[in-house]
Amino acid sequence: MDMFSTQPVQPVVAGIFYGLEWQGPNPEQVLRAPRLCEELQKAAQTVRLDADDFRQLKMSWVISQMNEAKQEPEKYSLIAAAIFLGTAQACLKGIYTCETSLKQVDCRHLVRPISCFHSLTKMPLQSSLKAVSEKQHILCQSGCDPVDAALQMARAGRRVTLLRCTALEHPKSECRTYHNIHEDQLFFRTTYFEAFERIEEDIQTVANDAIREGGIIYSSGIGILRGSFQDGAPWVEQPPQVDVAWFGLPLHPHHGEQEIYSDPEERNLVSSTLDRVFAWACAHGADAIVMPPFAVNMGGFLHPRLHFAGLIHEASKLHERHLPVVCVASEHPAHCQAAWWDDFSKGVINGRPVPPPIIHVPPIPLMSDKLVGKDAAALLEKRRKQQGVWSTRSRQVRASLV
Repeated sequence: MDMFSTQPVQPVVAGIFYGLEWQGPNPEQVLRAPRLCEELQKAAQTVRLDADDFRQLKMSWVISQMNEAKQEPEKYSLIAAAIFLGTAQACLKGIYTCETSLKQVDCRHLVRPISCFHSLTKMPLQSSLKAVSEKQHILCQSGCDPVDAALQMARAGRRVTLLRCTALEHPKSECRTYHNIHEDQLFFRTTYFEAFERIEEDIQTVANDAIREGGIIYSSGIGILRGSFQDGAPWVEQPPQVDVAWFGLPLHPHHGEQEIYSDPEERNLVSSTLDRVFAWACAHGADAIVMPPFAVNMGGFLHPRLHFAGLIHEASKLHERHLPVVCVASEHPAHCQAAWWDDFSKGVINGRPVPPPIIHVPPIPLMSDKLVGKDAAALLEKRRKQQGVWSTRSRQVRASLV
C-alpha cells in the first residue's frame, strides 16, 4: 500500500528530517536532535522513505498498520514515530493539508505554546475563580483517548484543560522518546511537544525539580492537529486550542484492604494535588477538565483504583461552582475490561460508597486430644493384633479365659 499522498503541499526544506546527524544554521531545524534521528531510524525499518514529507502520510496506511499491529505489537512504536514526524514537520513549516477536504491549514499560530509554573505553596485567588450557573456533569468514556475527548469538547466551544501526570520519583522531563502509542498521544497529535521542549526556557527553572517539589507546569495554547489513530490520524481542518496541566504523584503508594490508601499522608497528598490542579485550571479560564485514569495501571503508577476514583469525585465536587464538566477518558488496554472500568466509573461519577466493614474470623483452636501423642506400647499392641501376633500379655489374658 502506498504510504504517502500524492496531493500537492508546500515542499519541505531538504534536511529537516533527512540527515539529522548533521548540524545546520537553518532556524527551522531547531528540533534536530538525536531523539528525532533515532525515531526516524526506527520508522525506516518498516516504512518506505520515498518522500521526505511525513505530513502526506495516508490515513488508509495508518489504519492498515494499526490493524496489523494487533498481531505484531512492535509496529505500534513505528506508527507512532511516523505520525510524530509528520506533526513535527507541520509545526516547523506552519502548514499542512487535510486529506479529506484537500484544504491547506495554517497552524503557525499554534506552534509556540507558553508555559508557566505554579509552586506547591501557591493557590489562585478566589476572585480569579468565576462561578457558573451550569450544572456540573462528570463523565467517563471508555475506549476514547483523552485527546479525542478534549477535541470533541473544544469543538463544542469548551475551554479544555488536559491533565498530564508523571511520577514524582521520575518526572521524565529531561528527554522523551515518542513511541508509546497508548500513553504519548498528547505528543503525537498536538503541539504540546513544542511546549515540552521549551518548558525550562519559559518557567526559568529545571522541570524535574519543579515537579518533584510538587509544582504544576501549566501550558496554554496547545493546538490539536490530528484526529484519532483509529481513524488514521487525520489532520484537523480547524484545529482548536486546549491547555495542559503537568504535575506529579507518588508512583507506588501503600495499599490497604478494600482498595484504599493505607497511609493517610499519601492519600492527602493525592487529594490536595488534584484540588490544586483543578483550582489552577479554573483560574486559567477552563470550564472542562479531561484526564485519563493516570494513577492506575498506566505510566508505571499503581494506586488503589476505587479510592482514586473517589478522590477524583471529591475534587470535582469541590469545584462544582466553577467547573461544569469533568471527563475521565481512556482507551488504554489496561482499562478496557468492563469489570475494571464499570466500578471505577461509578466511583468517579457518584463517589466511592463506604465499603462494608471487614469481618475478621477469629482463629480456630485445635482440639486438645489431637495434640496429645498416643502411648507407644498401646500402638505396638494394636499393631500386633492386626498382624495376628500375640504378645506375652495377650497370651496371659487368653489363658485366664480358657
